[in-house]
Amino acid sequence: MLQDAQEKKFDTLLFYRLDRFGRSARTILNGVHTLEQYGIKIKSMTEPFDTGDPSGRFLLTILAGVADLERSNILDRLWHGANRAARNGKWLGGICPYGYRVDDEGFLTISDIPLPGFDMSEADVVRMIYRLTTEQHMSTIKIADYLNALSIPPKYAIEGRKVSIGKRKENTAGVWTPGRIRNMIVQTTYKGIHQYGKRSKKVREIIEREVPAIVEEDIWIKAQLVLKDNQLEAVRCAKHKYLLRSLVKCSLCGLNFSGTGYKGSKGQRTPYYVCNGKTTYRGKYMGKCLAKNVSADWLDEKIWDDCVSFINDPGQLLADLSPEEEKNNISTEQELQLITSSLFQKDVEKQSILDLYRKQLITAKDVEDQLSKIINERVALEDRQKEIKKVLLTNNDEANRKKDAIMLLDDLKDKISGEITYETKRNIIKQLVREVVVCTKHSDERDEPEVNLLVKLVFSQDVPRTDRDS
Repeated sequence: MLQDAQEKKFDTLLFYRLDRFGRSARTILNGVHTLEQYGIKIKSMTEPFDTGDPSGRFLLTILAGVADLERSNILDRLWHGANRAARNGKWLGGICPYGYRVDDEGFLTISDIPLPGFDMSEADVVRMIYRLTTEQHMSTIKIADYLNALSIPPKYAIEGRKVSIGKRKENTAGVWTPGRIRNMIVQTTYKGIHQYGKRSKKVREIIEREVPAIVEEDIWIKAQLVLKDNQLEAVRCAKHKYLLRSLVKCSLCGLNFSGTGYKGSKGQRTPYYVCNGKTTYRGKYMGKCLAKNVSADWLDEKIWDDCVSFINDPGQLLADLSPEEEKNNISTEQELQLITSSLFQKDVEKQSILDLYRKQLITAKDVEDQLSKIINERVALEDRQKEIKKVLLTNNDEANRKKDAIMLLDDLKDKISGEITYETKRNIIKQLVREVVVCTKHSDERDEPEVNLLVKLVFSQDVPRTDRDS
């Protein structure tokens, strides 16, 4: 319209109401000013104003403000209405997540309808993705390749949706991508919590509402840990394989050590573990960390030898439960049975006292005294019952932990008896070592700082290393 006005294709602009010309006061006033510069007359069919005199321009300003106010009120009502519907759990448009569908009432439900040509539904595909992640630790790339090999259609292919490419719409490739798999794994909707408004570009409240869960929460949490672990294990372009990657920490600044390489005097690249505090800016007064660089080959060899020694000789850590402990468990269980029987007897005594009172053989005062004694005795028995159950639960957990540890060490013994690859070593290290703390000590008596190691195993044994040949 402004282009036509500039080219003098019309001389009068006629509209029904001013709010049909524009919704924002600034847009209306700027538009009217521009048209008047081009010599275009402005007229409303329902509002008497004339921009040729001061009163008319004042009325125009008021009507523009009213149109702006009306637009703001409409947006505000729509905003609150959408939030209210979202809190009630309704789906407010857009492509619903894979594995779900929108029912007739506008709520998300699990899609159990079989896919065309398959005996499994979208929800089954989601469960399979989480199962491959948590049980087989498959990467998103391998899962995407596997789904594409099975020819399972993604969401866009199922619904026949197209995407805009310029001014045209074309069909999507209809394949699974690693990024799509990752987004599904981290999406909280599948554990039963949908976040409305998360993708909004405006600053707004994120509304969390419950939806039907496709996977259990503990499986979802485990999938996040596997996803993070796979990211740490991704060494596509690494020039050197660091056995203790993400496990080495600094005692001075608390940051992790990362692997890097330095060229020696002969030009050969030597791998080192270097504290991130030496490369990360930590403030004007904190400065760079003074931790000593540790030779990666030396440290990997030392920790691997520790792990092999521990696997072959775990010491008294995994000793079986002694007969005395088993005897104590049996006596504790017998005491628990006695308490349970006594609690049942207290209920019988309470009923007997009430029967005597109904027969008027005892007074109300007698009933009050006897019931008070029964209540006190019952409270004491219930407290003791809770203590015994807690002891039994602790003993059972300890026994199960030792059995699991024995099975783990037996499995690790089989692994180190065969061909040992880097992947095998890395897997064993991750199962045994919680972290390796590098303790750097500076002193005036020594030119070079002293490095001591503290190896923290998952079995709560701290192994100090004081080697100085690094």
